Amino acid sequence: MILTSARSLAGAEYAALALYDENGEIETFVHQGVDEGAASQMGAPPRGRGLLGELAMAERPIRLDDLRADPRFGGFSSHHPEMRTFLGVSVASRRRRYGNLYLADKEAGRFFDEEDERLLGTLAAFAAAAIENVRLLEAERDLAAARERDRVRTEVLSQVIEAQEAERARVSRDLHDEIGQSLTSVLLGLRLVEESLARTAPDIEDCRRRTAEVRELVAGALHQARTLAFDLRPTVLDDLGLMAALRRLVAEVGARGAPTVDLAVHGLDDDTRLAPEVETVVYRVVQEALTNVVRHAAASSASVVVARDGGSLRTVVEDDGHGFDLGATRRPSLGLGGMTERAELVGGSLTIDTGDARGTTVRLEVPID
Repeated sequence: MILTSARSLAGAEYAALALYDENGEIETFVHQGVDEGAASQMGAPPRGRGLLGELAMAERPIRLDDLRADPRFGGFSSHHPEMRTFLGVSVASRRRRYGNLYLADKEAGRFFDEEDERLLGTLAAFAAAAIENVRLLEAERDLAAARERDRVRTEVLSQVIEAQEAERARVSRDLHDEIGQSLTSVLLGLRLVEESLARTAPDIEDCRRRTAEVRELVAGALHQARTLAFDLRPTVLDDLGLMAALRRLVAEVGARGAPTVDLAVHGLDDDTRLAPEVETVVYRVVQEALTNVVRHAAASSASVVVARDGGSLRTVVEDDGHGFDLGATRRPSLGLGGMTERAELVGGSLTIDTGDARGTTVRLEVPID
């Protein structure tokens, strides 16, 4: 539109607009007046050197009666149409210079004059304003996108922190309800032993019996502490990898009684190591899913299937329990929200298929290298 207006107002045969990048190289070059056949034979567009390079930085228009006689003229390619008269202006705003707009060969062999300069300068100002508006809109869109990314990042971080706090609360309850009570019983048992020994005639058999009870309590507390530590971060996951950790997890769940849990692995072996964050997410999702099965599903059996499929790792945890109404479940309950958030943190996805009296299936898919 600008080129059409410039040619029409000044009566020029040729018009062109060159826009420069931040390194001073022409990134956009459009022209009018040269037919497509001739343009295709001219080769690459100008590089913005010589006269055009000076024009882009000029404070005033450059008007020439004979372009080819100017020492700044670098010559045309063999297929470039001959041009003689020339008028060029810088396309610039108060902020920056964007390039140049120029005309060549005024009709009827006439020369460009001051009125042509004024008209072309006005069009160049319009062009600069239009370019600046477009770039401002792009900057605003980029800023809006950056703000949205920050919002999502903040939301995800908030969810992660919430999940961490929920985990800390669970650990605190376990420490108080299980290990705390066990240690309290140990203290009580030791006091009874002390009282027995403090008698004038100590009952040695009673002391032995109570000592045995204390030993069992300590062993139980130690087992509880180890189980809690394993739940928090199984060392086998770091030392031996995901497959070994899952086998240990399935064995731990099976040792607690119903339901029985089977593990099937496809496309991976015990030596396969994945990115640490991927291994952690898969392990935690399986752990949470099995915890839900034990606590809520009333299932007799469950299965865990882990399979590598090209660039993805698919994990399915399925049980034959009574299921639940997923639509009526609040997001944080049963740890479902935490599983979804973990999957999203590694670019994965998690789906849950469940319903009353038909069990539950948790499907996790994460990308892997």
